[in-house]
Formats: sequence, C-alpha cells, structure tokens
Amino acid sequence: MPVTYRKLNLDELKMFHQEFAEYLAVNGIDADFWEKIKKEDTEKTNKILDEFSNVIFNSILLKMEYVQFVTQGSAKYFYYGKEKAVLIGLEGKEIDFRDRKSILEGASNGIKYFKTEKKYTKNREVELFEMLRNGCEPFDGKLFKDLIKTFF
Repeated sequence: MPVTYRKLNLDELKMFHQEFAEYLAVNGIDADFWEKIKKEDTEKTNKILDEFSNVIFNSILLKMEYVQFVTQGSAKYFYYGKEKAVLIGLEGKEIDFRDRKSILEGASNGIKYFKTEKKYTKNREVELFEMLRNGCEPFDGKLFKDLIKTFF
C-alpha cells in the first residue's frame, strides 16, 4: 500500500503508542514479533508504519470539516462536506481576519467577499490533507457558519 498521506514521525508515533499496539495486535503481530520485524525486515517495518500512518490520518481527516488560510489582508475559510468543498474568501485592509468580531463588523466597512464550491477531483480526505500540507489550519467552523449568515 503506497503512502496516501505521510509517515507519522517519531513524536507522533509516540502519541499513538496505544493505537499502534492495538493495530499490531489486530494484524496478528505481538510485541516480540514486532521487535523481530524491526531488526530483520526494514521493508516490512516501513510498510506497517506507512499503513498505520494512513489509518491515523484518515481517521482524523474523516472527522475534520473546516480549515482556514489567513494572511495579512485576506482570508479563506473552507468547509469540506461529503460531496463538495465550499470556500468563503474575504479581502480587506486593516481587518484582523483571526478576530470574528472584526470580520463580521467589517461587512459594512468595505470587506470584499466571495463564495464558491467545487466537487472533489480526488478523494475528499486526500484533498483536505493537501490543503493542510499547503498551510491551511483546522478550525471549529463557527466563523464559517457566521459568514454564511452574514454575507450569503
């Protein structure tokens, strides 16, 4: 199985230690056998780590719905639904796009805004992962919902 996302780094693997132990057990690999594989078969070790990394990332991405990309003078807020992604883009000078109140009050102060949608050209989770890799950050979506009510 090729890596769909990326391999978890050592710190991330430590965070998911219990889940990894369970993953190994489900796949019939006990602690002794895992130690043996790590010592004797680098290729198999990497394959197991790749597969586990995919499981972890996929489970996180399945639950994630909202990401944002905020820069000086503009912001993009995304909703990743089941069938399509929705983007709300905002532009404006002297608006703090990390502050919900500034944005919502900016509606009457010359904020430019747009909304667009697109169907996925790849798997939803893969597209979402690429957005994160390109600088987007997850967020709770409350601002996105407020923007829909305020601007659209």
